[in-house]
Amino acid sequence: MALQVKVQKLKKKGQPDKWYGKTVKRQDVTLKQLAHMISQSNSVTESDVYGVLTALVHEMKFFLQMGHTIKLDGFGNFHLTIESETVEDKSDYRLKEHVKRVKCKFTPASHRITGRKLSYYFCEGVDLELKRE
Repeated sequence: MALQVKVQKLKKKGQPDKWYGKTVKRQDVTLKQLAHMISQSNSVTESDVYGVLTALVHEMKFFLQMGHTIKLDGFGNFHLTIESETVEDKSDYRLKEHVKRVKCKFTPASHRITGRKLSYYFCEGVDLELKRE
């Protein structure tokens, strides 16, 4: 099955109409569904796979909150960052006042091809299909 792309109008007031391609989002896939699919392709039971995936999420949260970067070979890296306001003087900075939120960043697994261009593992071999409205 191909990744569907729809053509959508760019909405900018006072600008001439322009169009761009946007991927069509399908249904979400849950951890339980992933566990089921993984169990179908090997000899591990669905409940065992689900237990391991649930433990993975729990352990990742623990290490991320301690400031570690989680590196999953062939998958990518996760780390936490913050969104923060600036202050004029360093001594004026207050965590509760100036940190707006904590964010989790994900960088997909990739490798370099032909010079400096990156190829992302999850994006390799994607077939595209134009969705007809």
